[in-house]
Amino acid sequence: MNSSATGRLAVKERLARLVESWAEVSLTVIGDAVLDEFEFGEIARVSREAPVLILDHRRSDLVPGGAGNTAANLAAIDVRVLLVGRVGDDPRGHQLAELLARRGVDVSGLIFDSRYPTPTKTRILAGSPHTAKQQIVRIDRGRRAIGLAADARRQLLSHARRARKAGSAVLLADYGYGLVDPGWIEELGSGPGPITLDSRFGLERFRGIDAATPNLEEVERALDTPLDDDDEVSIERAGRALRRRLGAQALLVTRGSRGMTLLENRRPAQKIAVFGSDEVADVTGAGDTVIAVFTTARAAGGSWREAAELANIAGGLVVMKRGTATVSREELLEALEEWSGSN
Repeated sequence: MNSSATGRLAVKERLARLVESWAEVSLTVIGDAVLDEFEFGEIARVSREAPVLILDHRRSDLVPGGAGNTAANLAAIDVRVLLVGRVGDDPRGHQLAELLARRGVDVSGLIFDSRYPTPTKTRILAGSPHTAKQQIVRIDRGRRAIGLAADARRQLLSHARRARKAGSAVLLADYGYGLVDPGWIEELGSGPGPITLDSRFGLERFRGIDAATPNLEEVERALDTPLDDDDEVSIERAGRALRRRLGAQALLVTRGSRGMTLLENRRPAQKIAVFGSDEVADVTGAGDTVIAVFTTARAAGGSWREAAELANIAGGLVVMKRGTATVSREELLEALEEWSGSN
């Protein structure tokens, strides 16, 4: 065996040991839980009322979305995960809490807020009887940026602080529904694990985190700077500027089919090629999988590069699944065999 092959084997074994240790990791997700609803139908005919398709309904699927999907991803890789957040005191909120509990997420940190309608994303998927169904429209319910009452915030902060003192890493999942703000970072205080961030609309506000995993569009929005997918120099420059602004140790920029770019303080940029096939089935919730694995690997003692490699593999696996999906530790360990043979 040559030195290159020996090196790959050593890296694979290190990554596999990290994955196998994840049952010992505790992680708290603070963020906006969403209910993802998938309605499947088969095309019956075109309506005479309007030029639209009429679908024969076949089934409805309900799964956790948003911060709920991040927590479900963590539970799927055997992490001990507490979800701190709120849902509406409505049927959808209670359904979402039950779905999360069934998946192994600790929902004792959830509160039911009567002022707050549970955010719900309903996707309508259609197709012929023997073909894969394609999404044709999405309906979003739930008002954005409804602030927390002071007593509700104190209650949630108490849950999160207890977990932090007990050794939990923290993942902030900000989907813009008014729960997560930069004040959480200082209020949580220090702890043994990292604080990471996934923020759809306000990334640049969260100074003091350890790492974040924005996609290219989120980097553009944070810096108010357009970026070309193929301009590696500009992407690296923008990523470094954003990492400095956040005061973060690392920034992992996800770039779809172009893989990922890892930017660490005082280290060269590291380009990570996309894992798996170019045949993507569905990107719904893939970012939740990436940050869940990235944070877990770091909390388990991995380097940022090791965490990024595992997050990249997990992201490559989850986009091959339809709907809001998760991956398991067993799937990751199997994929590592393929990864070690292809790198």
